[in-house]
Amino acid sequence: MREITSKGAGIGLRGEHITALLQQPRRQDIDFLELAPDNWMNIGGVKQEQLADISKKYPLIAHGLSLSIGDSCPLNEEYINDVRRFLDEYHIDIYSDHLCFSRDRQGYLYDLLPVPGFTDVLPYLAARIDQVQNMTGRQLVLENISTYHRYAGEMPEAEFWGELLNLSGCGMLLDINNVFVNACNHGFDAFEYIRSIPSSSIIYYHIAGHLEYEEFRLDTHGMPVLEDVLVLAKQTVQFHGARPLLLERDNNVPALETLCAELTQIREYLL
Repeated sequence: MREITSKGAGIGLRGEHITALLQQPRRQDIDFLELAPDNWMNIGGVKQEQLADISKKYPLIAHGLSLSIGDSCPLNEEYINDVRRFLDEYHIDIYSDHLCFSRDRQGYLYDLLPVPGFTDVLPYLAARIDQVQNMTGRQLVLENISTYHRYAGEMPEAEFWGELLNLSGCGMLLDINNVFVNACNHGFDAFEYIRSIPSSSIIYYHIAGHLEYEEFRLDTHGMPVLEDVLVLAKQTVQFHGARPLLLERDNNVPALETLCAELTQIREYLL
């Protein structure tokens, strides 16, 4: 089994590619696969057998969808315990989710909503992060999400992240495309944001495509990575150094060969 190195590159595990990944020998252009534990936990039958076979070929990273670290409800301990068992079963060291909330007292909202970036939110988040890390036995890695609204009086996003990383000890999944989208939509300098993040806190990178509507940017994960984002990614790697890189494609998912060809081009451009 190959290890996930700082120069490793991977893709998300999508249903469209499972048959090909199972039938082909281990690909040399995929160093790891990222999957949502929410879609694979507590399963049996064929799907469990497929994941067991894939995990023998490729190291896995877990990228959760339902932690909802920023909501006002008690943490879902049953869910977190299920995640812990899943991580242990498949020997997954890196567990990430989103700095967001996706739940209220009535249930899950099935969207990733931004946490208001106010100073008094930071101790609350840090305490919840500590609880998750204790329960999973791993550092929690959180992703910066794309946002389309800012509340009056919020801290600058990068400053909020810096305070949170220092206070909580969590890691950051730096989504370079999301920084670019937010910079365009909210009017800040994308590279200055990235420069301000402590290098030691960055665990891995995401990169993806988005749509442009005049001055507005919409994060879609449904198209190839745009040149401006690639340029920002190269600046990021030059400044912070290489990290495992995940090419995201959640919509309009192409054939495995097409996606791997894009991954190879990105890897060669950045490294």
